[in-house]
Amino acid sequence: MNQPTDDSDPTTIVADNQSTVQMYSPAMMAEMLHVPVRAIRLWHRAGLLVPTQVIMKIPYFDYSVLSTANTLARWFHQGVSAQSVVKQLVALGQLRTDHDATISDLPISLNGKRLVLSQGDLQVEANGQFQLSFEDSDLTVNDEPVTFKFTTGIKPEHLQQTSDLITDLLEAAAQAEDDGNLDQAAEGYRSVLAQFGPNADVCFQLAEVLYRQVDLSGARERYCMAIELEPTFVEARANLGCVLAECGQFESALLVFAEALQQYPDYADVHFHLARVLDDMGRKSDALEHWRRFMQLAPASPWADEAAARLSEASGSPLDGAENG
Repeated sequence: MNQPTDDSDPTTIVADNQSTVQMYSPAMMAEMLHVPVRAIRLWHRAGLLVPTQVIMKIPYFDYSVLSTANTLARWFHQGVSAQSVVKQLVALGQLRTDHDATISDLPISLNGKRLVLSQGDLQVEANGQFQLSFEDSDLTVNDEPVTFKFTTGIKPEHLQQTSDLITDLLEAAAQAEDDGNLDQAAEGYRSVLAQFGPNADVCFQLAEVLYRQVDLSGARERYCMAIELEPTFVEARANLGCVLAECGQFESALLVFAEALQQYPDYADVHFHLARVLDDMGRKSDALEHWRRFMQLAPASPWADEAAARLSEASGSPLDGAENG
């Protein structure tokens, strides 16, 4: 059984054999799997990706979750949207034969863009329709069956006591975002805010859409609003710092990153982005501290190669931190 480390290093855990296990933020996992970070967040909210730890609302996943995440990402790359993956898996979970048992270990395969659940010799689609056994049909199966452990009907925490209307509006906005209809998605999130009042999480989601639309000014405004509504929303601070840096407002970005680290000193993502900004400003010696701290916190991160290269460049000697950190 794994035990969390103390608060000084929340991006690793210590197993019974005392070896350290790397943990990954949503942004890191998205980079590794080449999927949008919104997909990782959606799968986490739906209960498909279970974090090892949650630090200031940021879920962290250990390597054992990557197998499930990799399968979800493969389906995503094969044309099944992130939202559709959730809906189909939830529907398949509700089709289980033992309704008194917790949904677990479901043998699921992908056929085209449809997920199918094996029940004996039958293959059941999410809509409840049965298919012939793949062994007796001409259908092509794209994947070996994979098992999941998840719960159905999970909503974001801030929505659990709200009306079905809010849920429907947010699901529609998320689906539009998934489909690439960013104008419709942004309008959906704005509609929720207009009808039901300010909400930090919805502001954050709207900021993410605006950023994808390259509306940096709008994204900056919504991240700021999310922080105003929830001052401990450290991920919003991190993203705000990145937007400010992209806008060329480096000094403001440094201040925001510093505030984020004051709240969460071992936020590896922020150390990485802060080091980048300092490097871009020519403050190489200041950047070194944060490159080093990032490598200590996240040596197996998909960004570790860049950090190691920056450190190597600064020291004039090769570093193997990406592999051996």
